[in-house]
Formats: sequence, C-alpha cells, structure tokens
Amino acid sequence: MPYSYGYFKQEYFNHLFDNFKIDIEILDVGPGAGTYGNLLNQDFKFIDCIEIHQPYRSQFLLDRVYRNVFIGNVLEFDYAYYDYIILGDVLEHMSVDDAQKLLFDITDKNIYCMAAVPYRMPQGAVGGNVYETHLQDDLTVENFTDRYPMMRGLFRNSEYGYYVNYNYL
Repeated sequence: MPYSYGYFKQEYFNHLFDNFKIDIEILDVGPGAGTYGNLLNQDFKFIDCIEIHQPYRSQFLLDRVYRNVFIGNVLEFDYAYYDYIILGDVLEHMSVDDAQKLLFDITDKNIYCMAAVPYRMPQGAVGGNVYETHLQDDLTVENFTDRYPMMRGLFRNSEYGYYVNYNYL
C-alpha cells in the first residue's frame, strides 16, 4: 500500500532532527503517498524521491512534497550523491538478494540509511500495482538483522520496526 503504519514517525523525525544537519541531501525511496516527505520537508531542505509506480506522482502530488521526483527503480538509480536514504516500507517489496545488494551498496558508499518494515505482512498487488506485492512477507525482529547484518534496531514493536546502518550519533 502507498501508506505505512503511523508507528514511530515522530520519534524518527526527532532522531533525524537531533542527529543530522537540516541541509543533508535525503533520498526517499518508494515514497508512495509521501509520508516521509511530508514529515520532514518543513525542517530539512533537500529531499528528493524515487518512485517506481509512475501514477503515484500525480495521485499523491509528489511534486509538491519533494524537490525532485524521479520515476524508476532504485536498483538502477545512482544515489551516490545523497547523504541519507530512507527506505520506508520498501525492503519487503524486494527479494532478499536485491535488498541485501542495495543495503550493502548503500553502506559501502558510506551513505546513512534508515529502513522501516512491517513484520509478517502478506500483501499482493494493490489497485493493479504489482510493485505493492510483498516479496518478504516473513520479516520478523529476529530474521531482519540476520538478513541485513549492517542494520541496527532504532525503534520497533511487534508489528513494525525501524533500522539504521549507523551507530546512533
């Protein structure tokens, strides 16, 4: 779905605001309805997004939320320019191999990254959008860090978790 759980959104904003400069270059991957852009764009200056499902651009008025809206697959996108990458409700839509490659590459490039994921949530195509299918509908607190050892827990409950690839600043 183009929306995510409301869990920990304010806590995540506070974490970013307390630990990062407002002029960092942020890329929001798979913004869907623009949740993170709407949360952050009044305090952080440079937020772009890349969305794989082109209709979301107009449906959710993403051009009003983000500085630049790119349409495409993050796996084929040059994100090396960015200081921070948000993967909010994205990894569950990728195969384990693709998600691992992405996170290892982001980390190898010394880019800060946050991933937020729902736990144990099967989902197929939504509104004809096959990219909404969850390819990792078996994610749990236990297996997330086994699959993605570069990630550390930031916030979580039994349904949803936030992870980062850096030590808390």
